[in-house]
Amino acid sequence: MNGFTAGDGMWAWRAQSALEEARGALALGLYARAKRAAARAIALGSRPSSAYALFARACAGDGRWSEADRALAVGWQRADRVEDAFALLRTAGDVYYRRGHFAAAALSWQRALMLCPDWPGGWYRLGCACACAGAFDAAAVAFRECDGADGDCRLLAAWCAHLAGMPRQAKRDLHLAARRGVTDEVMARALGALAFALGQDVLAAAWAKSCAADTRFVPIAFEIWSLLAWRDGRVREAACLAKKAVTAGGRRHAPVFLATEFSRHGAEAHERTDGPSSTMGLEDERTN
Repeated sequence: MNGFTAGDGMWAWRAQSALEEARGALALGLYARAKRAAARAIALGSRPSSAYALFARACAGDGRWSEADRALAVGWQRADRVEDAFALLRTAGDVYYRRGHFAAAALSWQRALMLCPDWPGGWYRLGCACACAGAFDAAAVAFRECDGADGDCRLLAAWCAHLAGMPRQAKRDLHLAARRGVTDEVMARALGALAFALGQDVLAAAWAKSCAADTRFVPIAFEIWSLLAWRDGRVREAACLAKKAVTAGGRRHAPVFLATEFSRHGAEAHERTDGPSSTMGLEDERTN
């Protein structure tokens, strides 16, 4: 190996190290350090478009939008590979999304996915951007594309289809989500809420039963049962179930306490069943 080749290798190694440092700093939210590392990689001249994309992301993290725009513009001038275009489109989407320009972010990420359909997390990002932009039909399609082993993305697709006025598709996605299961309390509650909103009472009851079997989701089971009882006119029972949800660790969500308030003010006029639940009476006004 002659001296020239060895020198080139050392410069390339230093540039790659700077790029890795910039990526690590971005992951930790250390935007100033990421900016310095990306600038060092640019000065070393290796893979300039990737370095400019990282520099733009670092600037966006600090809210320096004009600097981010300039970095992307220079990066496009020097891009000569598909990988460069993908990195710049992905970064442009990040910058637009941070600025609240959701339609522009969606367009950038859509173009990035055309270059790399297997981009991990790309379809999810596109779905979020489309949903924030109010394009719920496109968001539903994107969330279906990123569908994985669990039902989280199918549930997001179901909600977007519901918001787009496509109840049949929403029901199909919802049933798939329930079949596959969800990962956390927020998604579990959202599934029950959508089943209730779509009038899928059988599914809602089945989901409540599944939630009752998981210690993390027991309050959600009571919330769903409370809502179903309330819609069926069993107001006193709904209020008792709502109180049980709170006792089990519920977080005072409005749908649960709607049943309670409705019971307090209108139980006598609307009750269709005889007497309160045998397990908890309305007369118990102790703090839960």
